[in-house]
Amino acid sequence: MSNRYTIAAVAAAMTLPAGMGLAETYDATGTGYGTASSEVMEAGDSMMVVHANTQYERLDMGDETHPMASLTGPCFGAVSMIDGAAEGSGNCLYTDADGDMAVMRWTVTGMSEEGRTMGDWEIAGGTGKWQQATGSGSFDAGGEGADYTNNFTGEIMLQ
Repeated sequence: MSNRYTIAAVAAAMTLPAGMGLAETYDATGTGYGTASSEVMEAGDSMMVVHANTQYERLDMGDETHPMASLTGPCFGAVSMIDGAAEGSGNCLYTDADGDMAVMRWTVTGMSEEGRTMGDWEIAGGTGKWQQATGSGSFDAGGEGADYTNNFTGEIMLQ
């Protein structure tokens, strides 16, 4: 009798549409290291706009096998500062060691007392393993030139 259930389970699994595998969830806590080449444009005493551009050379996830560990690439967008309040958004286009691309969006929610940008991020999609990926979290980013770091937390799910 148990053979009949095993055969039925195998047959049911074989009828799943392609791409409907088991999802795996990963902690997305790490630090991104990159080079910032942002341009600050002042518009009066209490207003400025920043054309933000960072090229990430590596993400330290604490585990070389983590799917995000090999991501590199540009993040870009704009942040406005009006009377000390920050807001803005942008995108990142990362490529991993397998050549798969991940698109992530970021939104600024404020500035820390140290002048670091605070905000939220989310996966928008991509190619390969990132095509149906989901995930989101928060970030704390800042620094000058090659000393730019982005400390982030969150969770991702790969199909």
